[in-house]
Amino acid sequence: MRKFLQKCVFFIIPMLLSSFVAFSQGTVSGKVIDGSSSEALPGVSVLIKGHKGGTSSEIDGSFKLKLQTGQYTLVFNYVGYLSKELNIEVTGSHVTNLGLIKLASSSLSMSEVTITAGQAVERKTPVAISTIKATDIENKSANSEFPELLKSMPSVYTSKVAGGFGDSRVTIRGFDGTNVAVMINGVPVNGMEDGKVYWSNWSGLTDIASTVQVQRGIGASKLSVSSVGGTINVVTKPTEMEAGGMFKNSIGNDGFQKYTLGYNTGLLKSGFAISALGSYTSGDGYIDGTAFRGGTYFLSAGWKINEKHTLVLTATGAPQSHDQSYATYYQNYVGNPNNPSVIARGRKYNYESGFYSGEYQSYYKNKYHKPVINLNHYWKLDDYTDINSVVYASFGRGNGTANLGTSPTSSMFVALDGTLNFNDIKKFNTGSTIGTTAGVPLWATDGEFNGKYVTTSSKGVTLFDNVNNHNWYGAIINGARQIGEDLKISAGLDYRYYSGDHYYTVRDLFGADAYYDANTGQFATEGSNTKVNYNYTGYVNWIGGYLSAEYSNDLLDIFASGTLNNSAYKRKTYLFASLNGKNMSDVHNFLGYSGKGGINFKISEQHNFFGNVGYFERAPLFNTVFQSYTTNAENADAKNEKIQDYELGYGFRSRLLTVKLNGYYTKWTDRAVYRSVVTEGGTTYYNFTGLGELHKGLELEVLAKPIQKLELSGSYSMGKWKYTSDASGKAYNDAGDVIADGTTAFKGLKVGGTAQTTGALSANYEVLKGLRIMADYNYYDKLYSTFTTGGTASTVTGQWELPSFGLYNAGLSYSFKLKNLPVTLRANVDNVFDKQYLAETTNSVLYNSDDSADFEIGKGGSGKSSYVYWGFGTTWTAGLSVRF
Repeated sequence: MRKFLQKCVFFIIPMLLSSFVAFSQGTVSGKVIDGSSSEALPGVSVLIKGHKGGTSSEIDGSFKLKLQTGQYTLVFNYVGYLSKELNIEVTGSHVTNLGLIKLASSSLSMSEVTITAGQAVERKTPVAISTIKATDIENKSANSEFPELLKSMPSVYTSKVAGGFGDSRVTIRGFDGTNVAVMINGVPVNGMEDGKVYWSNWSGLTDIASTVQVQRGIGASKLSVSSVGGTINVVTKPTEMEAGGMFKNSIGNDGFQKYTLGYNTGLLKSGFAISALGSYTSGDGYIDGTAFRGGTYFLSAGWKINEKHTLVLTATGAPQSHDQSYATYYQNYVGNPNNPSVIARGRKYNYESGFYSGEYQSYYKNKYHKPVINLNHYWKLDDYTDINSVVYASFGRGNGTANLGTSPTSSMFVALDGTLNFNDIKKFNTGSTIGTTAGVPLWATDGEFNGKYVTTSSKGVTLFDNVNNHNWYGAIINGARQIGEDLKISAGLDYRYYSGDHYYTVRDLFGADAYYDANTGQFATEGSNTKVNYNYTGYVNWIGGYLSAEYSNDLLDIFASGTLNNSAYKRKTYLFASLNGKNMSDVHNFLGYSGKGGINFKISEQHNFFGNVGYFERAPLFNTVFQSYTTNAENADAKNEKIQDYELGYGFRSRLLTVKLNGYYTKWTDRAVYRSVVTEGGTTYYNFTGLGELHKGLELEVLAKPIQKLELSGSYSMGKWKYTSDASGKAYNDAGDVIADGTTAFKGLKVGGTAQTTGALSANYEVLKGLRIMADYNYYDKLYSTFTTGGTASTVTGQWELPSFGLYNAGLSYSFKLKNLPVTLRANVDNVFDKQYLAETTNSVLYNSDDSADFEIGKGGSGKSSYVYWGFGTTWTAGLSVRF
């Protein structure tokens, strides 16, 4: 009994003491929000100055702290925002509600940049949005390309394609990059001729991005942009107001190395501030023969002239060169169970690389540099009126490589290990018979090259630089006026001028003396810069305007906008005259317009519903209007494309849970399609008009924080995307010759090249102070073959479904201080279990049961004749960053 009483005393006394302490504690609560947008900020660090412990804000920005009676200083820290301190007093068991704590951006004019960029606000802007913050970009970028940051978002599918540096592609709601608007600090960057975004030109975005927001559907951008599937809004790191710098170093598989150095002067007494960053990246590439070198530079200089005027100059670029690989037959990777003579080369196989005179050589290369310079002026006219303007310029210089004549990947040039034997190509170009094929004969025409070896478009292997140089200038002026407390009217102008030079020059003759262009009667030698095959300049003049209104109160947010724009196209040829007998074409004008609007009902602090509707007509792409490389003949069938979009959504947000659910319906008519298909026999270019599509689906996003140190997120999307009508068009070969025309058979087929069902799960857990582990799983299903068949076919005979697949990724980070310097160690592993999967196809060939050498892949695909891209196996990176 005595021992039992002793145990009771020892148990009860601590309980009584803890109760006494608890009675002397008070609770401090509040909600942390963005000072300009009033958007909740989750994950803000709330520390107690001079004490251990603290907390972080929940999903809705709220936080709670239990403190003993006394006076304290709370410190609020969040990446991208100025630190804030609040002095508080805790008395007894009272609850001290601090209300809304507004954090100001640590960057000069960050709020103005965000507004100019058309960033949407959660629970306010009536569109479907997903946002990646700076910390997530830091954790997920590693050696990933920019599109891969988006892969866990609903209805998003990314692919590394053949694995060349920067050759990734992204689709949103089944729409490819030509129909997804990409905007950097509010400036559109989709190509003015083809609408594409070549991510190798923007490889530095993972280094300089502050936030990335994807607005699916028509989006909230006030400008006339090609947001059929969605808009990717990137806000770069603006000029920082606090001095400091950082250094990062990463290594990874296949020789990957990356070095990054950045520094901010902070806001000086003169009102100036400068932020600069540079990086260098290199590696051998996961796929054989895809070595790369690249750099990034970024400069942002701000001048806060006074309280009304601020100027910000930004310059960035990412010069790079990388070797490339293209799709080949499925059986070349894995072998053929019905044909033992087919050798399995493995999923890293690249049939366009090999050795030349004992040194590594890749046949297909890309080299480009696209610097962009922006000058922004932010003018606060008065308390109710703002005018934000930007003038910008971009100068793209570079080329890819191409071939005319004998295919370099012909079987007679393939070595025993499956790579290209460039030495045999040289022998062939200098008259030797390779296999049973006679080499290039001596040139028999009088002149400089009589008796020498001359390649042509039909004989001999010639490597060309396919040069694409452009100059792009633009200006955007946005004005906004606040009318009363609830209404805001905005208007703006958008002007763009573009000229692009396109031509071939000889890069490598592999032993031959010259190349002869029969169309022009010209001889071209290595280094001569003689233009062959085609040579033209495309011109695009764009002018547009918009008017919008936003109404917002405690219950409703209403948005409506309209745009009007004109696209003027013309082209000048230098090697050939057009059908009208002139080198300069007529000007072809296309008037486009749009109207969209939405409404958001804030039923309570937790529930909101939204809906939006939009209709717009946009000009066809430049390459649809001018179908041939060699003449200025206009495509008489070119017409505006028409898009209708409808969307409904629901949102729920509490302290621990956020749920977003939305459905969409997008109808597209009179669509023009221009695409290229690369095969071992060359490249075929397709130009179709009059296509109809219907995209509809459901999307779900969930974010949960069940305990303080654990964050869970997930998404699921289910789409039905198909072609609703056939299209008519033509197919061209590398020389620009029409090789087929007619009506396609698209109607009823699924949209290929993108997963129509996607799912994602992610977890982020702080095991110990500063030590975090991350894991995610991405699932893809209903991935169909593309509708082009390769070769010279212009119709579709069928479509097959690729196998579904799921990928596991993991990461770890540890942050600590070394002599007062913040240091972070990171490690990431993608495709942890080395899953083998097909990422996409470039043709649609069905399994032929009557062919004894064929075998089935996926659901109905031909293993013998399907061109495919394999996904990457396990890849890893490790690195450290130091801030000073």
